[in-house]
Amino acid sequence: MQSFEHQAIQDAAYRAWVQAGCPEGNDWYFWLKAEQEYLQHQLDSQSDIEDIVQEASEESFPASDSPAWSKTSV
Repeated sequence: MQSFEHQAIQDAAYRAWVQAGCPEGNDWYFWLKAEQEYLQHQLDSQSDIEDIVQEASEESFPASDSPAWSKTSV
């Protein structure tokens, strides 16, 4: 059984090969290009997640701040 990663790269390489007119002898070129694009997408996605986490932590820090409102007695 192939991994999701392997299948995604294989599908992308095949699509690129077909779009290029199915040239003979360039299978590794299409595979490596698809693999590079897949890995770059993974890195970009990871960076996006880290940015969201960083932004959320900056908005909530420090957690020890007192509330902006105060209760007044009448």
